[in-house]
Amino acid sequence: MSTDPGGVCKWGTGRATTDVPPKLQAIASDPDHGNGQTDKVKVQFKVEWNGTTPGSYTYTTPDWLSPTAGTKFVHTVKSSIPQNTPIYWSARAYDGDGYGPWSSEGDTPQRCEFTYDKTWPGKPLVLSKQYPSNTVYHDGVGTYGTFTFSPNPNDAIADNDVVKYQYSFNGAAMTTLTPASPGGSVSVQWLPTRSGRQVLEVVAIDKAAHASSTPYDFLVSEGRPVVAQWNLADQAGDTEAHDESGEFSATAGTAVTFGADGPGGKVDKAARFDGSAESYLDASETVLDTAKSFSVSAWVRPTALDKDMTVVSQDGTGEPGFTLGYDATAKTWKFSVPVNDVDSLGEWKAVSTGISVVKDQWVLLTGVYDAQKTGGPQLQLYINKDLKGSATRRSVWKSYGPLQIGRSTAKSGYRDNFVGDLAEIRVFDRLLPAAQVAELMTIKPERKGYWQLDQATNGSVAETGGGQALTLAGNASIYRPADPLFDTAALVGDGNLVLDGDGDYASTATAPVTGNSSFTVTARAQLTSLDPEKSQTVLSLPGTNANRVQVRYQAATGQWELAVAKTDVAAPSVVTFTDDQELPDTGGSGQHLAVVYDAFANSIRLYVEGQLVGGAYGTDSTLWSATGGLQVGRSLRGASEYFAGAIDEVRVYSGAADPVAVQQMAALTAVTDM
Repeated sequence: MSTDPGGVCKWGTGRATTDVPPKLQAIASDPDHGNGQTDKVKVQFKVEWNGTTPGSYTYTTPDWLSPTAGTKFVHTVKSSIPQNTPIYWSARAYDGDGYGPWSSEGDTPQRCEFTYDKTWPGKPLVLSKQYPSNTVYHDGVGTYGTFTFSPNPNDAIADNDVVKYQYSFNGAAMTTLTPASPGGSVSVQWLPTRSGRQVLEVVAIDKAAHASSTPYDFLVSEGRPVVAQWNLADQAGDTEAHDESGEFSATAGTAVTFGADGPGGKVDKAARFDGSAESYLDASETVLDTAKSFSVSAWVRPTALDKDMTVVSQDGTGEPGFTLGYDATAKTWKFSVPVNDVDSLGEWKAVSTGISVVKDQWVLLTGVYDAQKTGGPQLQLYINKDLKGSATRRSVWKSYGPLQIGRSTAKSGYRDNFVGDLAEIRVFDRLLPAAQVAELMTIKPERKGYWQLDQATNGSVAETGGGQALTLAGNASIYRPADPLFDTAALVGDGNLVLDGDGDYASTATAPVTGNSSFTVTARAQLTSLDPEKSQTVLSLPGTNANRVQVRYQAATGQWELAVAKTDVAAPSVVTFTDDQELPDTGGSGQHLAVVYDAFANSIRLYVEGQLVGGAYGTDSTLWSATGGLQVGRSLRGASEYFAGAIDEVRVYSGAADPVAVQQMAALTAVTDM
């Protein structure tokens, strides 16, 4: 006996579910006769059900057929049978003299069941506390979210008809999840690795393999910024390292020297550690929860490799909560967590493989701890932008001591002091996906354009390093004093750009930086007059409809102002930052203006004459990309605000310049190797 579709008879949880009334098939026999002398028979089928409205019916085949092994008696079940209710059926033979027993009652009872389901399930419900489906950006990249799928309670079928789900994030291959019982919910953890709109497709599948899907879209931010960030670009002689978050300034040991050149060269600064017991920075507070996901990154230049060295750690009771550093025995970088907080029972350790550690060479180390990794918590170690080691952490505990730079704790005291230079220490209370680890490489300032504006050839000013030129427009020109003794000096060097405020400007053909990651833009500007009614733009980076950033003299306040458009639309929301201390001036050699954006700290700053004051900096998570060339002396979007006066020393860097580097750029001498 069998059903089509459905196959051989099954019952209980193994019963088939069909979305069409199945054909019932039976083979009959006549035990009263043999040797080919059997009577022809008919077969009677009985179909019955219980449920809320019990019922049954019988059907007898119309033709008399010989009951041989090759003869099948068939009945197509009526479509009026109830859905989603177990249907029981049996059959018996009739030879004209009498009926045989029902198949469910004979010497070898045969139970046959199926469920009829022609209704599709409703769209499944999808819920996420961390990433609700709305118009708000939620944190974010590097933070797991839990997504729960459940049957639609408002559809026409019982919830327990849904037996599995399939899901896909952003078009990936479908993954199947089966609830513990039919109609149950399932949950999945997912980690966003990019910002923006994400699309989750969820499919609910019932017992008849009917599938209904629903899209669930949500918005993901770039991820929480750093918990703490020590650029280590402090002034020589300082006794503390400034934390960009303002929360965790670190006390310097007497053997730490600030002012060394950093990974970006002269445009970047670092701290030097001599490896002695006084070679450390102590944050004095717990910064990270080491039982949860976190990431730590540092630019490192070792000057000796003859001992174990710690770059960053956090104190536990007798062991550090983690260590990012150098293993002298293995001659490799490591990211490790001790087995426990008290006894030295070993450590879970990710070590770099396939590389050689080199003295006197800058390298970016990044340790990532994923506390929610499928298969168990995982340590990962990146060298520059490449994953070079991983390990499972099999015991989890939390350290409560202060964060240390350049040393780590032990029962005997602090040890493994670092020898060499360190810069840009960043710690995050989330994990960094590979793409954001790669972005850390761009934090190191790299010059994308430097225009000294000393001379012009055929209406363009050459870039010092041979890059794209600045093209002059309108009556823009380069002023060069004919007599150095009696003529007015250029702002810096041998010449400067002169603009009359009436359609003059200079621009590059393409954007030297786009603003979707860290950048630095600077210029020296001198106004012809402090016009109380006419704002004037010094620099701008245009998008399609708005300016990514705009540095201008704001006539309404009489101050230098940095304007940042939150989105690239025709009438964007604009955030402004102003310097109310160093006011615009028409005399002297003008004033140096610098914009520094640090994408990982989510901070933007306006420096005037190398100084930063309250009101001239703040939080900025804007990451849309400029599409047009750098504009010098005007705004390409919105009001033109042409500049009237002199402009000199225009610089653009990818990466965030340190305060010390900004001060060097503000000097009244041309520094061509920055």
